[in-house]
Amino acid sequence: MREVDRVVEGTVQEAASLRTELQKQIRNDTGGDVQVPRLGDYATSWLASRIVGLKASSSSRYAEVLDTYVLPYLGDFFVDRITESDVREWQARLARKKSGATVNGALVMLRMVLEDAVQEFDLPKNPSRRVRRLPVRRPTDEEPNLLTGAELGRVLTWLAGKEPDHHPLAATLALTGLRYGEATALKWADLDADAGIIRVRRAQWHGVVSTTKTGTSRTVPLVGELADTLQKHRARLLAHQAAGLGEGWVFPGPDGGLLRPNALRFPLGRALKNCGITKRVSVHGLRRTFNNLARQVAGEIVTRSITGHVTAAMTEHYSHVDAREKLAAASKILLLLAPASQVGDQVGDRANPPISPESEPATTLRIS
Repeated sequence: MREVDRVVEGTVQEAASLRTELQKQIRNDTGGDVQVPRLGDYATSWLASRIVGLKASSSSRYAEVLDTYVLPYLGDFFVDRITESDVREWQARLARKKSGATVNGALVMLRMVLEDAVQEFDLPKNPSRRVRRLPVRRPTDEEPNLLTGAELGRVLTWLAGKEPDHHPLAATLALTGLRYGEATALKWADLDADAGIIRVRRAQWHGVVSTTKTGTSRTVPLVGELADTLQKHRARLLAHQAAGLGEGWVFPGPDGGLLRPNALRFPLGRALKNCGITKRVSVHGLRRTFNNLARQVAGEIVTRSITGHVTAAMTEHYSHVDAREKLAAASKILLLLAPASQVGDQVGDRANPPISPESEPATTLRIS
């Protein structure tokens, strides 16, 4: 972490003794000339100042990333002695054990800590600033982490018949676009079937209830089918006198508390398998599914107001424009290539060409 060079005349044993003493001085900072702390000490104070006002999930995640991925490698380095090469070496070592997404998340955390240290100790530069993130596999057209409308219908039908205890939560996520933490923190008082809305006021993370991710409240639609599903769900809870009724939770856990993050993971996996859906779709994929279907039928502004996305970029990130939409858009461009008198009604017919497994849609237009 620091280097001290001394040239001495003497025996090997004397040199080794001096080396031990120098190492001890560096470790204990007995010389008093080091003003900048080690990264481990600085990160502790940095986190203590940062968690004020943070959601419990965020502060816990910060601490987990630092303790697990950053400080075991770089914690003993003095902040002003960390070099870009040190950061690259740390990144490479971590990448041999962890996924690209994990490594990138740790790099972002390290960059945040060092950026504040640069300002606080007037350091020349942040050694992590030029280190690039690793490439990460993103959802593709073949693996978009969402379901089509038909696939979602099959999955919900299967859950309703085979796993009725898990069906209400899956249907809520898929038909409202709520985040998992928001859906599992709903209370019956948040539902207004007459008005057709659900008021989203809070979220939970590992049993800790706080505000929503954006810190704001909003309403989402409560369609009749979902209202009926939740009414039957409540009747079952009352009939079995399920734990947690007194707290008013819509989806209480087995012990009456709030559901854990993986409560729906395996039921959804079984549903996908039994419905013949081989692509990977996570529980969060149900929110992505709603976002994508709502965008197709209602547009971006309405979709954002329901899902709670702050920016259009996030709505776009959750969207998946499939081959049918791309084909329809490309076909409609043909309307611009020739006067209506030349193209005629044939262009209109081809603006939304049908897609079927048996035949490829016509995508060309002869313009004379």
